[in-house]
Amino acid sequence: MKLVIVESPNKTRKIGQFLGSDYRVGASFGHVRDLPPSGDLAISFADGRIVPRYQELERSGRHVAQLRQLAQRAEEIYLATDPDREGEAIAWHVTQVLGDSHRYRRIVFNAVTRAAVDRALQAPRELDDGLIAAQQARRVLDRVVGWVVSPVLRWGVGRKDARSAGRVQSVALRLVAEREREITAFTVTEFFTLDARLAHPETPPPFTARLSEWKGEPLGHRLAQRALAESTVAWCRKQQWRVHAVDSREQQRRPPPPFITATVQQAASVRLALTPDRTMQLLQKLFEDGHITYHRTDSVAIDPEAIERARAHIAANFPPPYLPQNPVIHQGKSANSQEAHEAIRPTAPESGPRPVALGDAQARSLYELIWQRFIASQMSPGRDHLSTIQVAIAPDGFTHPERGRIPMGIATAKGKVVVFDGWRRLTDDATDERAAATGKGKRKGKAKGDEESAPLPVLTVGDVLRLDDLQVTKRSTKAPPRYTQASLIKKLEAEGIGRPSTYAAIMKTLLDRGYATQQKRKLHCTELGLALIDFLVDRFAGNFIEYDYTARMEQLLDRIAAGEVAWEASITEAAFAVRDIARRAGLRYDPLSGEAAPQRAPPQPCPEAGVCPLCQGPMTRREGRYGAFFSCMDRGCVGTRNPDGTPGRKARALLAGRDPQPPARRTPAPTRPEPDQQAPACPECGGAMALSTDAAGARAWACLRFPACRGAVDA
Repeated sequence: MKLVIVESPNKTRKIGQFLGSDYRVGASFGHVRDLPPSGDLAISFADGRIVPRYQELERSGRHVAQLRQLAQRAEEIYLATDPDREGEAIAWHVTQVLGDSHRYRRIVFNAVTRAAVDRALQAPRELDDGLIAAQQARRVLDRVVGWVVSPVLRWGVGRKDARSAGRVQSVALRLVAEREREITAFTVTEFFTLDARLAHPETPPPFTARLSEWKGEPLGHRLAQRALAESTVAWCRKQQWRVHAVDSREQQRRPPPPFITATVQQAASVRLALTPDRTMQLLQKLFEDGHITYHRTDSVAIDPEAIERARAHIAANFPPPYLPQNPVIHQGKSANSQEAHEAIRPTAPESGPRPVALGDAQARSLYELIWQRFIASQMSPGRDHLSTIQVAIAPDGFTHPERGRIPMGIATAKGKVVVFDGWRRLTDDATDERAAATGKGKRKGKAKGDEESAPLPVLTVGDVLRLDDLQVTKRSTKAPPRYTQASLIKKLEAEGIGRPSTYAAIMKTLLDRGYATQQKRKLHCTELGLALIDFLVDRFAGNFIEYDYTARMEQLLDRIAAGEVAWEASITEAAFAVRDIARRAGLRYDPLSGEAAPQRAPPQPCPEAGVCPLCQGPMTRREGRYGAFFSCMDRGCVGTRNPDGTPGRKARALLAGRDPQPPARRTPAPTRPEPDQQAPACPECGGAMALSTDAAGARAWACLRFPACRGAVDA
């Protein structure tokens, strides 16, 4: 028997259908080992080496036991986890828990289809040490930043809810905080614009031109008073309006590349109002069901066979001009694509934008978005006719010190006519900053900058125009827009901060921990978030809180993955740099030294607090959400005093008889049974068991990992 191990249990049945009876498919259910969630740092730095102390995850015990049973009967084990750093690391961790007595082969496929799985089985390889090292480097560095900085943060900010800092998370929060401060500090400026309705006596149609230059300089916001605007209008009405310059050209609009992780999150937010977290859930489901290729990617490359299938669909369903003579090859904006994947595309583009098998409405809409973008990426470019007319007001009215004799004022009109829509017949490109910031998509067939305006007449320089109307409009400057999740992801991608696969988790962390809130899809930085960023920028300037630092770390991880640099020396240097700054910021102990974290000192009596109002026992000083207070040292008593010596709210209620609950002592926590040497192994996870008695008096061997594992054996 040959064993194929994947990450998700949702893939096992589908992949099992592709393979013969000689194969079994098992799932790791994600990571099987990780650093312990609590205790100590669990990372040793010694002699130029880094030793992370991984442990099996408690939730993975039953799944690992099942994989061990399958592995004992397997002739070969194929590790088919996801084709990225994380998947490579999961495959390595699986080999560590199953042992080195098995023969392992690594296979990768970008789509859950029969053809992709067959190709992968025909080309197995060894585990990629570079990808494993890069994932370990990222995990260690993120652990160090969180483990070292978070305690300093809680102390420095002075709030217990300032719970954590992170290498990417904190930089994303800094963007939101700085935008919040920009908006707060923004001063609205009122100004006026002048729009002239002009016409040529013999060449229709009439058109509108806006005053854009005055005395050789851009007008901008210089018309700041209505009286000045009105006097300018009165002067302009008396002048001659003559064509000063004409520009006419054709612009070609190339189709956008297929989606990558970042752009599909942006488009789903703009077009479908989906959060990045929900988008990633739907993408995972679409991938596991075999509808799309792997969705964690920053590459726009496409398999040549898929390009031919897209071109065949275009040829069969669109007029001939919509199919370009040669395939369209897209180049990614990033020079450091993390993986050699394809872009996100449908596995069967010829089946159309609405697969029958998709029952979920959101999944259908997202798949249609991906399908349209992929097909459009292989269609012909669009063509637009752009025209600009500059109209001079009083052509001989002013001598510029550098440009000589020029018009006193110039009004500008711009027009655009779509000559050929091309790929825009199918979809748009609503992932730009403007659309993402407003949270509103544009009409189908209109991409960024592609809105068609009224055509301008054909004029020549020197033509005299008739002024039909001249209107003054009051306007005001607007503060920069708050980030939406979509526009924040676009900014992170542009700055090279983080990886697309982490963006959804970053957004969720900022919201879940109260560092930001979301109102009408806009991100607002909270007071806690602002205080947190102020402290980090003040104490950790030049380190992980800086934008370029985080981008440099991503480039370092890419070089580690490529095998260009050894990961341990680089990450040790970065980790100790964070530690040294944390020391200056108030780090109470050094977790990188291998020492155990200091235990919390027992509470000490506070004589000035007096005695407990309920039990007359000693009291101690504590820090709460609203400041300092005094609490009874008997943990079973609820007596408290305010700083002014008055009893706390609960104590007052008990003393006044309004609360019948007595100040009873807490029930001691139940002791955990010790493992019994005579007990059998747990049938579910293989762990230790102890004798247990239920309420009816029945005795049985129960797993000590309950409730995570519910294995039991009759006694």
